[in-house]
Amino acid sequence: MILTAENYFSKEADREYLSVSQYKNFMGTIGRPACEAEAMAKLNGEWETKKTPALMVGSYVDAHFEGSLNLFKAQNPEIFTKQGALKADYKKAEEIINRIERDKVFMQFMSGEKQVIMTADMFGSPWKIKIDSYLPGKAIVDLKVMRELHKAEYTKDYGYMNSNP
Repeated sequence: MILTAENYFSKEADREYLSVSQYKNFMGTIGRPACEAEAMAKLNGEWETKKTPALMVGSYVDAHFEGSLNLFKAQNPEIFTKQGALKADYKKAEEIINRIERDKVFMQFMSGEKQVIMTADMFGSPWKIKIDSYLPGKAIVDLKVMRELHKAEYTKDYGYMNSNP
């Protein structure tokens, strides 16, 4: 199977290629235990991850930087009020975008090829990755939106975690 932007997130692609998201579903990650039953249900199309506000805000920011924000807005009318204005979470997403775009260094990293799909054989299995910004020979950028940078978060596995020791 040749991966494209249209089929990258398909069930067929998920069955043929592993991804970091699938790995985390099967193996767990910090603060989230593994659940093989849920992972298999996702692969079989029996379970879908709910669209949480945090996930949707991250997707909004991603869509802006990949140049598909208008499509995202059209596909997600629930992000608007009855009056047609962006809801508060997405106004915050606009602030995040504006802040990112004021950072010259960050924008240099975001200046690469957008949404590059790559595959590789690792550990005896085919894997897939979709890169937010690819600068060949320099960087692979995976954009993440965080609620806060300095707030200590608690996880069952490790207790309070923050960037300050």
